[in-house]
Amino acid sequence: MHSGTRTGALGLAFLVLSGCGTGVAPVRGKLVYPDGSPATDLKNAQVVFEGVGADGKGYSAAGTIDETGHFVLTTEKTGDGAVLGKNKVLVYPYIPDPERPPPKVLDPKFEAFATSGLAADVTAGGPNDFTFTVERARAEPKKAEPKRAANK
Repeated sequence: MHSGTRTGALGLAFLVLSGCGTGVAPVRGKLVYPDGSPATDLKNAQVVFEGVGADGKGYSAAGTIDETGHFVLTTEKTGDGAVLGKNKVLVYPYIPDPERPPPKVLDPKFEAFATSGLAADVTAGGPNDFTFTVERARAEPKKAEPKRAANK
């Protein structure tokens, strides 16, 4: 993804609610790996929820993953949560320098709503405390070193 596309994608995460009866509820959660260990190496990545409000419009909420693998979502005001109902979920990696992206930590399938397999049903009564199991990126195979000719 180019940095302009990234900026646009994250900008969508902060759509402002219009107040037309669309409800939000506080949402928090954590990311863990299949062995149950917290995804602490995803610090500063974004968890993004996308759902449809009662007004039929799409809304997004996002939260930054902290050093313990936890997040709190924001739609309009810090910590206000996500739109009520079914939400698709993705995890967007933290890339401090797009010119020199770090090695992938998270399996790239989690970077898109269509492939993440993650979803949440946000309810007015809560508690809306979600745990998402994510997978690490597969290690890139090492390139074979060219064989040197034997000196004779």
